[in-house]
Amino acid sequence: MNPDASAAVSEPRLLSVPQVSQSYGHLSKECRAAVAACPEIRSVTHVVRNTVVFAVREAEAEPFPGGLAWEDEADAEGRPGRRLVRWVLAAEEAMRRLDVGYLMRVLVVTPEGGMQCSRLHDAQYLVGISASGPGCDAMDKKMNKLVGKIRTGRHQVDELLGGSDEEGKEPVVPSGSLFMHVLTRDMQEAQRLRSTWHSHLNPGDLHYAAYYRDWSLVCSGDTFEHQELEDSFAVVSVAARRAIYRDLVSRLREELTDLAGVIAPVTRAPIRRLVLDVVDGAFYMHWLGDGEGDFVVGVTFRQPQVAVAEERLRDLIAEVRNRR
Repeated sequence: MNPDASAAVSEPRLLSVPQVSQSYGHLSKECRAAVAACPEIRSVTHVVRNTVVFAVREAEAEPFPGGLAWEDEADAEGRPGRRLVRWVLAAEEAMRRLDVGYLMRVLVVTPEGGMQCSRLHDAQYLVGISASGPGCDAMDKKMNKLVGKIRTGRHQVDELLGGSDEEGKEPVVPSGSLFMHVLTRDMQEAQRLRSTWHSHLNPGDLHYAAYYRDWSLVCSGDTFEHQELEDSFAVVSVAARRAIYRDLVSRLREELTDLAGVIAPVTRAPIRRLVLDVVDGAFYMHWLGDGEGDFVVGVTFRQPQVAVAEERLRDLIAEVRNRR
């Protein structure tokens, strides 16, 4: 067989909406190149003002089941992405009180696949889908590079989606300003949790973490009162921010049901990781096991440290799991 013919067969498919102009031709080429270069990506959808403009789907991927009779392929492939954008806009509104900027990136991961939504500009988004849980990290990194290239090149925006790959995890220097709120009545558990939080929270990257069991707060801790973070509380006070994060978790309890419905065409596996990446840092939610209400949340205010802070949070979670 001709090698060129073989390459053509595996080329990702561009699914375009007929009414859309050719003004997105360059963007669709960038998306096709990204899908071709990353086997973990099933498809990438471009959504503008709640409308699917185009989708690029891996050549061998089957269409999602349950498509509506009047939908073309782009609409059917892009429906989960369009619905995820609506969910992202609602989550962005819920986070507005934190004064941390708009949502640039949302990552949803299950053991069997996931989705990533990135803001291009104003009402424009790219949504990536992976049909593999382990492949979500590769999809996320590729989407971050793709969107970063587009945002810096065409829109002159230099905000970092997912943080900087160049930042490294520094050793934690114990901070005397660490605030802890522990609700467990088990004194040994309380002591272990305090030790774990003191070992991982710091003013450089991971600024807040809270542990929930059956949706009830077990403990929370933060470095909000450290002098290095004073500028982060010019608008929203320390006490208010602590309350808002607790309220956000309560809101997510209801909204996660909607999110599970959004990703249902991709997978019905339970969500096990959620990242809400804003202009000034990120909010993370990691589940500890099969229990829907057993999880740890984390926060960073440093955008270049988004990846590092999540790595630090994983270390903290490993200790929580080992001591449960």
